[in-house]
Amino acid sequence: MPYGVAMGSSRARLAGAAVVVAVSGFVAVPASTVSAADAATVSCATPADGGAIADQRLESYRAVTPARIVDTRDGTGGVDDPVGDGCTLRIDLDETVVPDGVRAVALSVTAIASRAGYVTVFPCAAGLPATSNLNPRAGFPTPNLVVASPDADGRICLFTLFRSDLVVDVAGWWGAGNARFRSIAPVRAIDTRVDDPAIEAADTEIPVTITGGDVPSGATAASVNLTVTSTTGDGFLVAYPCGSTAPLASNLNFRAGESRAVSAIVGLGSGRLCLRSNVALEAIVDVNGYFAPAPQFGPTAGLHPLAGRRIASTRDGIGGWNGRFSPGMARALDPVAGLPTEPEATAVTVNITTLDAVTPGYVTAYPCSEGLPEVSSVNVAPGGVATNLVTVDLDVDGRLCFYSSTTVNVIVDLFGVMAAPDGSLAERLAPDGHTWPAFTATGSDYGVECGTDGRVALDVQPVPGASVRVNGIAVESGRTSVRAAADDLVRVELVADGATRSYWLRCLPPDFPRLDVQSVASAPAGWYLTTLWAAAATPSGFVGFTVILDERGAPVWYKRTDQVVIDLKRRSDGRLVYTPQLGATYGVDTDNGYRVTSLAGTLVDELLTSDPVAFPVDHHDYVPLPNGNRAMLSYPLVRNRNLTALGAGYFANDSIADGVIEEVNPAGDRVWAWRVDDHFGYSEVTFPQRFAQYPTEPNGGEVDVWHVNSLDRVDDGSGDYVFSARHLDAVVRVDRVTAEVDWILGSLPVGTPNEDGATRLQIIGDQRGGPRRPHDARLRGDVLTLFDNRTATGQPARAVAYRIDDDAETATMLWQVESPTGASSAGLGSVQVLDDGSVLVNWGAGISPMFQVLDDGFDAVMSIAQTDGASYRIRYEPPSSFDRSLLRIFAGGTAEAPG
Repeated sequence: MPYGVAMGSSRARLAGAAVVVAVSGFVAVPASTVSAADAATVSCATPADGGAIADQRLESYRAVTPARIVDTRDGTGGVDDPVGDGCTLRIDLDETVVPDGVRAVALSVTAIASRAGYVTVFPCAAGLPATSNLNPRAGFPTPNLVVASPDADGRICLFTLFRSDLVVDVAGWWGAGNARFRSIAPVRAIDTRVDDPAIEAADTEIPVTITGGDVPSGATAASVNLTVTSTTGDGFLVAYPCGSTAPLASNLNFRAGESRAVSAIVGLGSGRLCLRSNVALEAIVDVNGYFAPAPQFGPTAGLHPLAGRRIASTRDGIGGWNGRFSPGMARALDPVAGLPTEPEATAVTVNITTLDAVTPGYVTAYPCSEGLPEVSSVNVAPGGVATNLVTVDLDVDGRLCFYSSTTVNVIVDLFGVMAAPDGSLAERLAPDGHTWPAFTATGSDYGVECGTDGRVALDVQPVPGASVRVNGIAVESGRTSVRAAADDLVRVELVADGATRSYWLRCLPPDFPRLDVQSVASAPAGWYLTTLWAAAATPSGFVGFTVILDERGAPVWYKRTDQVVIDLKRRSDGRLVYTPQLGATYGVDTDNGYRVTSLAGTLVDELLTSDPVAFPVDHHDYVPLPNGNRAMLSYPLVRNRNLTALGAGYFANDSIADGVIEEVNPAGDRVWAWRVDDHFGYSEVTFPQRFAQYPTEPNGGEVDVWHVNSLDRVDDGSGDYVFSARHLDAVVRVDRVTAEVDWILGSLPVGTPNEDGATRLQIIGDQRGGPRRPHDARLRGDVLTLFDNRTATGQPARAVAYRIDDDAETATMLWQVESPTGASSAGLGSVQVLDDGSVLVNWGAGISPMFQVLDDGFDAVMSIAQTDGASYRIRYEPPSSFDRSLLRIFAGGTAEAPG
């Protein structure tokens, strides 16, 4: 006769002699008594009829050393008398070892009743459901595993039909954390009738190895069914983590000579659980699942607890079960029909009660299509009632079958549904390599670090009723492997009831920068254009990529570049524009400029100034103009400038890197130009730097006095420009017609002379007195946004916005958002306000996360960090800017460089 429990999910088997001990979250583990004074009270008022409890998804389970919170035999918990007929024991979990915020608890509930009856556990405020959790035997301890959800006040209630002492042990709880449950097909871990060692004497500790095979070494708890047989006397069995002291409690109580089973969730010590009994007996452990740290990627099933729902009873025909089971009979149920979780359900947690058995035997619950396993769920004997809580996989059609070896009445109460995330057709979808962003049922694209062997391994387990295709080929549930080299795309399709979910997994090159994407809400749909670089073993020391991310941070499109590149933009014709980093601090390369490429990476054009030798392209910004011209920045070398106004270390014969805005037509001819040196004096420079890009110039090299690092065309039809100048600590508006400085927003006081006689705006509401080392200034209407690096100030970098009033000559700060780390930025950075009020920020050099999308309340909805490297700027484009399918087609490979 088989003994044990069919709980589990998955289609896996344990290797070797390993054992599993994990339940879909419930534990009837041994307990040590703890102080819980006044946690419990008793009421004999008739409880209200129960209703449904609020739907919740339980994911992370923490196993603890079992703790006794109530024992009415000795007053533990505040009640020192048996609970009377029809009375309710109320437990305030806030007065126990259970921490705040716990969403459900795993309890071992033991009743010592005056007569045969039942005990029901429920959230107090939800009312009494028409179900039971255990059916005590008169005068003898009867335990069962219970998963209980507290009500909003943190209370659980235990109703007993007849007078009974109640013992409640807490074995763990669900709350915040990273532990996730994974079920496996039931596996017999140990059977002392055939395996050594047997429990041949009282108080012998028997260790059972759980991890190994299909249970990972990091498993923290196991779901098991514990069965005893050949018992030599009345007694108990306790299971506990090896390495800890056996608690003064029990999981299972039995009479001499009987076979009996109970489920438990047991914490693991060094991958093992230990068994101990007070009498000699034979013990069987069947394993059906485990808790372990969540997989790096993919969906995981969660437990949706129910207050209790009777789904079958042979005594009154519920579920279509009319009359008792006869020996060898099997009956089926559709346990989740009509429930909100039905499409994603993978397994159920049911309480099975057997009564009126004619002969000794057992009842087994199992997925119908997988056939009868060699384990049992409940062991029954004539004249008694037996109850056990089990978790069982649903079959491919969502059904559950029950088999009986004897004539017996069977009652089935549904207490929970294990389900994949809402909308997911997979219980598991996990490539072997690191994958990002985090899985969502509706997310379509992901990047995978596939390795270098030309293949990618996948573990795909669909929900019942779903099928799997990989690259168009049907595959079985479980592990599979497909050919996939760097840049290849693997398509996984899950199909169920006419619905198809498709996931595109991009095998990223080994040196593609790893991004850590954290999302708490939806970022605006669309495209996020940026460039990434990361340290790599190349002659240049770095590898560069142009990248288009979607609103979830997935790399839908990218191209490797021949060097580090910056400032990726989309032109109105759909082509991409970016530039190599043309110098260590500003552009000095006379042969290179902005590259125009197609999505395929084909080089369409290279954009230079009108005279690249005298006016080398600077890489900080580029503006395509409506008439087909382009505005570019240049840092020409200018000699013999008197820089003594800058103080010590600056001389009368110094060279400078000037800042020039130049408009160039498609033929490459200059049509307009403007030089900073003509409009600003050196006394206005606040942060000069001798960068020595030209080391042979006098005094150790040229001085970067202005450092123009962004350029924006004002959108009011004037044709004016706004630029930020890091070393002026200022943002400047230039009148395109008069070529004069219209206004200056900067750190120097109002009234400080300007070479051009320009107005310095009065700054209102900014306690920091204006920008320091600004970057990426943009004017939309009358609102100016900029990224304020605050380099060398000891103050946090910030994204900041001002309202510009030209008539009043004021700049009123509207808002600011400081860097998430509180650090200043060494450079780089950008700010963009989107149409829905969201703010897209690149936090610049040295700050993590690198990118953030902030909602209109300035809370981060998406954050992207890079483990190594940096990015210059990030820009948003609306969904219509690119076709996702074309991005997938053209992703990967290397963009063409100039010949």
